Amino acid sequence: MKISKLLIALNLSLSIAVINPLSANAAAKVVEQVAAVVNNNVILESDVNDMLKTIKASTDPRNLPNDKVLRQQILDRLIVENLILQKAAKAKITVSDDQVSNAIAKIAEENGMTIDQLRSKLSTMGISYSAYRERIHNDMLIDQARMNEVRPRIKISEKEVENLAKNMSQQTSNNIDVKVSHILISVPEKASKQQIDDATNKATDIIRRAEKGESFAKLATSYSNDDLALKGGDMGWHKLNELPTIFEERLIRAPKGSIIGPIRSGVGLHILKVDDTRSEAPKKFTIDEFNARHILIKTNVLVTDQIAKQKLSDIRKSIVSGATTFEAAAKANSQDPGSAENGGNLGWSRADVYDAGFRNALVQLKKGEISQPIKSSFGWHLIQLIDTKQTDGTNAVKQDQAYRLIFNRKFGEEAQVWIQELKGDAYIKITGEEKHD
Repeated sequence: MKISKLLIALNLSLSIAVINPLSANAAAKVVEQVAAVVNNNVILESDVNDMLKTIKASTDPRNLPNDKVLRQQILDRLIVENLILQKAAKAKITVSDDQVSNAIAKIAEENGMTIDQLRSKLSTMGISYSAYRERIHNDMLIDQARMNEVRPRIKISEKEVENLAKNMSQQTSNNIDVKVSHILISVPEKASKQQIDDATNKATDIIRRAEKGESFAKLATSYSNDDLALKGGDMGWHKLNELPTIFEERLIRAPKGSIIGPIRSGVGLHILKVDDTRSEAPKKFTIDEFNARHILIKTNVLVTDQIAKQKLSDIRKSIVSGATTFEAAAKANSQDPGSAENGGNLGWSRADVYDAGFRNALVQLKKGEISQPIKSSFGWHLIQLIDTKQTDGTNAVKQDQAYRLIFNRKFGEEAQVWIQELKGDAYIKITGEEKHD
């Protein structure tokens, strides 16, 4: 998406004209049309047209509304993206060319393509590779900005996690996955009775049309006010516990094909369609635990990385040659007060409790093996793997699942509120052909 700085007055016309300075009589040349002004940025008609072309090339036409409605949804989407990109710029969030290349390589791999094949596929869709890279770059910026802004709003207590993990162990509903599509009819925070009535009537009419067999995806693309509108409202597969509580309560016994709603929340009215369901038997999980010991040398102004690494290399040679033992070397040299007196012994733990550098080295060791000097955020280490075992990790896995489910649920709720706040605080002026009367 091309985003240009607004360098002229906010009441600019529908097009920007450039006069040839060599001739006072030169005709005005239309360079670009402006679809919308968003704070100090503009969205161009070409931005809307590019996305329109992409969506029409990749979507079943039976699930698309007419071009006028689709263009309005695209413009709404671009306005939100523009606002988030402005946040990203203000926060100085960056995405490197290498990160974009890696993301595209992953997309190609997931679709069973090489980069050249992806380029060819894009070409047949009328999309340039450079425009595609820019799209991916902006998507990554948007994801990072959204995470940075929304994540601090989310508070999860240990009690919440414990309660959900306990419920997941006792109930069968946590083994039910639902594939859901969603339509949001937004309602302002301080809506009048008339606005609420209008939104309710609109939602009721959409539900009636969906129940009569009209394409839910087409209705979502036409009317939904959330960022899934251009995907036909498709939310994908979710655990019931992962969805907002007000959704979970209505979905828990809903059969495939059900149309549910309207459901009122703080951001508006929601309509859900159960596209599919699946369930699985409860699973038991095992986790690997490691019994390890280590010697830590910390770096400082006098002890550089090179000095610490060399010292540990010398210690390792002494241990391997039999001149000393790991335990004795740890007691004499390790700067980890919690383990040095115990010969560097760290006891039994899951690998994920350790720093990434330490963890990556630990999981590659064989029983009894001593690592080469490795660096972590705490300093330099020698690690010896004493033994490994597998234990019942069902409870730990349930705790992890519970945390992720709660996080995803709260993140979705807070993200909707944040986007409404962005739009409420912004100067937005529709200037193009999508402008409403």
